[in-house]
Amino acid sequence: MVERGFGLEAPMVKTMIEEIKRMPEVVSVAGSFAIPGRESDYFGIQFQPEGSSEILTTKSMVIADGLAEVLGFELVEGRWFSEEMNDSLNVILNEAAVKVMSLENPIGRKLIDIQERPEGNIAVPFTVVGVVKDFNFISLRDKVTPLAIQSNEAFGQGAQYFVTRVKAGQIPDAIHAIETKWKELVPAEPFKFSFLDENLDAQYKSERQSGKLFAVFSGLAIFVSCIGLFALSAYITSLRTKEIGVRKVLGSSVAGVVILLSKDFTKMILIAFILAVPVAWYVMEHWWLQNFAYRINISLWIILVSGLSALMIAWITVSYQSIKAAIQNPVGSLRSE
Repeated sequence: MVERGFGLEAPMVKTMIEEIKRMPEVVSVAGSFAIPGRESDYFGIQFQPEGSSEILTTKSMVIADGLAEVLGFELVEGRWFSEEMNDSLNVILNEAAVKVMSLENPIGRKLIDIQERPEGNIAVPFTVVGVVKDFNFISLRDKVTPLAIQSNEAFGQGAQYFVTRVKAGQIPDAIHAIETKWKELVPAEPFKFSFLDENLDAQYKSERQSGKLFAVFSGLAIFVSCIGLFALSAYITSLRTKEIGVRKVLGSSVAGVVILLSKDFTKMILIAFILAVPVAWYVMEHWWLQNFAYRINISLWIILVSGLSALMIAWITVSYQSIKAAIQNPVGSLRSE
């Protein structure tokens, strides 16, 4: 995605798009005043459905012909904007906008845009020509809000971005080719580009940082807990040396001794797990996940896997001392007492 700012005249925008289209590395390209992931690109617009007294405010984005193909927007009904038609007063709604406006048959419906002018408010009629499937144009923290898509014909056919889909494996070549052409046609404008997936990913930078922080401290907590378990198992085993020796003399197997020594630890871990589950569930469900409109559900298998993992880590930690005590010569164990 190439960002141009607002210094390029509309005719040069069209020329640049045509030049990029000719490049063998490029699949498709289109202009736009807004892209998914940048909330500041979207402005509010007020519509009043014809025949209704209710005025509704929606987000709005301005696009050029072909952007739907580049970004993979899915048309539910109607048509996209076309260079062959005058779409300056046409609008495409997303499903959320159609639902909010209660438009049963939206194609062809008139929407009145109340615009404030120095000489007073004026009513500008727009015609709905299409309905696009809902897509997240801001963040997954928020539900898809009503969106009205307008043609850049109403804005002088300009564009703030050149959104480009590039063939697989040819990204460096495409960037070099576009930059070369850019410097040739508009040397006064700096060449700036970014990747759409990186822009979308940047919205969740704080979540990634929190995740890394939690992972580090969780790892430290597990490590310290394992050291404590190891020391505790060594201490308990030393206290039961004589008992282990007697059991070995009476015919107890190595597995039986290991199970005996691990049983108490298993009970403690299960009690801790039962106490921790409600707290962990509450924190995740009512503190973390509530920040997202679209989120996973904490399934039972996630809780069970967490519990089994904790149990396995504990068993592995105490197994060394348990096995060491179980294979020791019982005569030596009895003499040590």
